[in-house]
Amino acid sequence: MRKTVTGLAAWGLLLWGLGAQAASIGPGPFGLAPHIAGTVTLGDAAKVAAEFATPLRRPLSVSIDPRSHPLELMKIGLWMRERQPELELRGSCVGACAKSLLMSGRVKRIGAGTVIAFGGMTEMMARRKDQIDAGELFLQGDELGEASRASYLRQHEAAIESSLAVRALATQQLPLPPVAKTFVEVAIEGWKTRRMSFGVDSRYIVAAERHRCMWWVQDAAGLKQLGLDVPDYQPVSAAEAAELLKLSANYIYVGPALAVLPEQSLCPGDKKGVRFPDLP
Repeated sequence: MRKTVTGLAAWGLLLWGLGAQAASIGPGPFGLAPHIAGTVTLGDAAKVAAEFATPLRRPLSVSIDPRSHPLELMKIGLWMRERQPELELRGSCVGACAKSLLMSGRVKRIGAGTVIAFGGMTEMMARRKDQIDAGELFLQGDELGEASRASYLRQHEAAIESSLAVRALATQQLPLPPVAKTFVEVAIEGWKTRRMSFGVDSRYIVAAERHRCMWWVQDAAGLKQLGLDVPDYQPVSAAEAAELLKLSANYIYVGPALAVLPEQSLCPGDKKGVRFPDLP
């Protein structure tokens, strides 16, 4: 029996805005810190650039909902890379947030209980498009297969284009240090679609090599490997991260980036038939 992974955040920010609080962007009331908090949606990167056009005198408080739009987060990350504001992270910064914001500003503080995690699903639609182009998911030269392929691409055109744009902008972000970059590529990213059915009740089954996890939560040593010096940082446990990310802790690795993977599987969650709901 295949394990089923449900929940919004397991896709690393792909079910945008369903029931989530819209982002609050601007100076805090009653002298509180300037902030970006909540669910980042389309257009919010422009709002951030406009709201904080002048240099900030206080650290920027950042708390990003896991359901935020990854493309907008990438754009905000590029703005932060140019402006280099001091950051205080609270609540969560996962997926595209970790890939862009975490490495772009100057992180001075991470609040207790904050989930910081690199995810393996942020560019899943782009990887699926690669598989489709390579002829892996639809029968080639078959009339029904070609019709299904065209129907899928038509239905998911916007999501595919957005994911491809996220991948393109990711190349413009501040690169991860080599040990962390290699670890993310080998142990976190690279999940592929094995099987899919789409329509009224679409489902996708993804698979990966045995060592791959869906999320990497850095411990104190892992944060230093990223070049971040936050002395009071206390990482959450896999169980605490799982509560936010809405999936089994068996898919979450907490620790430093590893140059050599262990003999046993890094994350014990099923790698052969992980089932996900449809994407928007």
